[in-house]
Amino acid sequence: MGEPGHGKRHCWECLRRCLVCDSTRPACNRCTAAGTLCPGYSDVKPTRLRWLAPGTVRSRVRRRNRDASMSDETSEPSVYSRESKSPPASQSHVDHVSISRFGLHTNADALVHGAEYYNVAIFPDLCPVQELGSNPSIYQISPELIREACASPDYLRLGMLCMTLSHRMNRTRGDPGANHRDMAERFYKYRGDAIRSLREFISVESQCTADVALAGIVSLLLADAQQAASLNWRPHVEAAIKLVHLRGGFAAVAASRILQPHLLFLSFVAVIGNTTCPASTILMAEAHLGALDAIMDLSGTTVTSFQMCAPALFAEIIRINHLRMRATMHGEQETGTQELAQEVHVILERIHHFSPEHWADIKPRSREDWALMGRIYQTAVTLYCVSSLQSLSVLPTTPHLSASCAAHARLLHQLLALAVVSPRIKRFTLWPLVVLGVVAASCSHMHGGGATSARAFVAAQLPVLSRHVGTYVPLTAKSVLDKFWASGETSWDACFDRPYAFFTQLAVDTSRILTD
Repeated sequence: MGEPGHGKRHCWECLRRCLVCDSTRPACNRCTAAGTLCPGYSDVKPTRLRWLAPGTVRSRVRRRNRDASMSDETSEPSVYSRESKSPPASQSHVDHVSISRFGLHTNADALVHGAEYYNVAIFPDLCPVQELGSNPSIYQISPELIREACASPDYLRLGMLCMTLSHRMNRTRGDPGANHRDMAERFYKYRGDAIRSLREFISVESQCTADVALAGIVSLLLADAQQAASLNWRPHVEAAIKLVHLRGGFAAVAASRILQPHLLFLSFVAVIGNTTCPASTILMAEAHLGALDAIMDLSGTTVTSFQMCAPALFAEIIRINHLRMRATMHGEQETGTQELAQEVHVILERIHHFSPEHWADIKPRSREDWALMGRIYQTAVTLYCVSSLQSLSVLPTTPHLSASCAAHARLLHQLLALAVVSPRIKRFTLWPLVVLGVVAASCSHMHGGGATSARAFVAAQLPVLSRHVGTYVPLTAKSVLDKFWASGETSWDACFDRPYAFFTQLAVDTSRILTD
């Protein structure tokens, strides 16, 4: 309500958009909810605003009613990939509003329809993950959470819609009845609007380090990474890192319970992205090593942190990335290379002594699955360490190391064959599959056509994983590996012409921010 004595008056932003203003001072609630800087109620019209011509905005209530009445026969679920914090709830009348799938005219309509699809199509695929242990980020989306999302800033809401459309495009790939052109047009429209909205929000000094700003960057990172064939994910990571530094560094931000899921995700993407990029483009390896303790502390905030990679092994990946970065700086210096080689042997010794069974024993459920993933990552990290550092001449290519790599590659192939048929853990196998695909190009000691069999296995599993999870990332991995195998190259760095991030996470839980 407006304050007494001021009278009923629209702010300049609501006037520009032909909307009804609630006249709250100093900033109206409509602008605040939209994440827009309210220009206020002065007598002088702000010159920075672009004014709409009369008649270009119609009543949204009438439009929603018209759309709902026209969609009774064509309505089917859309996609909503955001994972809610609310407990499982039965379907209500709010979840079943009849709206044409992609004939939507308002973002609120898209959110409601997307929530329905999430509850019907995505949530059941995530339920098996709950058998690994209670995961508070996996449950159905309630009407209350939809209302909170509708009041969130434009860029956060649009980022969520980008993720849903990306999932839909990947899940319906090859379906002749799916209108992929329309979905792609909407994806890029939502993405462009989200970027503009976020840019406007963070241009205000008092808002640029807000929790919702980091959440918005992460939502765009997820959307762009899922469309990995066409969009660059790295700038979002760099922007998020700058924001974290402005707020006092990783440890300071990690103390915020609200942002812990976002920091955990950023850590995983940045570290895993450093494994599958040219060594000369490794990002923030020094910072990751410095924040190692804080990153390990975060690993206890969710059951499947680091995509089921044991924190002890994830720490070794961080150290290997740091060694790769240092190797590019040492160049041909023999003394420096020898020092790095000694550190490599220490890392390999720690990986060898890691016990997947002991790690699985502390898990509440499905200990066989945890032990299997522990062995998979133990083997994959060993292969990554040797192969990536041989590529930089830190380790020599000796018959003993070649035979050891071949034995590890055969073991990884066998373990992954067990994991990809499990509904609980198959979505977490992407990075180990990529490691096997790269190493299979150089393992001449894999007797009996083992290398050929490993490549065929990886090539067959990646499209299956892409369709199961609903993301393009596994197909990007297949394209990269196909090109690498055809090139005749065998070294790790020759496989990656630019930075790639191979992960299958669809969303980060923003419910803590929405309900804060």
